[in-house]
Amino acid sequence: MKVLITGALGFIGRALTEYLGRRGHELRLLDIADPTAVSMYNPVKHERETRSIKLDWPFVRGEITDPVAVAEAVRGVEAVVHLGGIPVNIPDQGATIFRTNALGTFVVLDEARKAGIARCICASSVNAFGTFYWRLSRHPIPYTRLPLEEEYPPAPEDPYSLSKLVTEETCAAFHRGYGMTTAALRFTFVWPEEMYQRLRGDLKMTDQWHDDLFSWLHVHDAVEGIEQALLCPDLPGYGAYNMCASDTCWPEPTVKLLERFRPDLLSALSRPLQGRESLLSIEKARLTFDFSPRYRLGD
Repeated sequence: MKVLITGALGFIGRALTEYLGRRGHELRLLDIADPTAVSMYNPVKHERETRSIKLDWPFVRGEITDPVAVAEAVRGVEAVVHLGGIPVNIPDQGATIFRTNALGTFVVLDEARKAGIARCICASSVNAFGTFYWRLSRHPIPYTRLPLEEEYPPAPEDPYSLSKLVTEETCAAFHRGYGMTTAALRFTFVWPEEMYQRLRGDLKMTDQWHDDLFSWLHVHDAVEGIEQALLCPDLPGYGAYNMCASDTCWPEPTVKLLERFRPDLLSALSRPLQGRESLLSIEKARLTFDFSPRYRLGD
């Protein structure tokens, strides 16, 4: 399949480019970064460093908010994987984050529509729930059903989370209005291989509740999941899908975590949990495009 990857020089974008290339896809890459000086996070040194990246596929340098650059990038491809955008919440840069992520998604989908592209897989985030990272209020979230499913009413507070919810609504709108098949993949914190190897056998007990529901996802499972959605022959016209590992990133059994930190949520469990089973449901992705993460911690 001929695929455009936006945000191709980012962490997930680089991994996806390598993976889809090995799988026989023909790629085109779009990113605002200069391939000769890409800033990336080193999980071993816990610092950012600049590297040059050798590209094996046609590359368009431009912003996802620029219709001209995006129109050039989508020309001749069959599908788009939209990973581009600002991946974190940055204090005092709310307008930039919202504009880049929300407008960028619109421009990418709109130029894809004009080019006759029928399928777009977009990176959303668990932050679309509004209950995960960077919340402005600190009150405990009164979940009514766990493991958490996609239908939980969203309540974003920060600019990044709001931008991801708008990303999902934009995907839904392009399906309703133009018949485009879109999927919004709600990624949790995606771990590089180095982080996985460093922590897998040395999980530390936690001393507090975490709004991320102790979720994580290996980057290899992330890119495999993207391809599964990309190739799924009967993918619904629109859907949002949780994307996380099947286990938590802490050594305690999940029920013990609830008993220690949020006993009020025990009554919200929709079924018994086994061991370190995730509090974020991936059942919808499993049933829809056979998402089945292989990486686990502490086993």
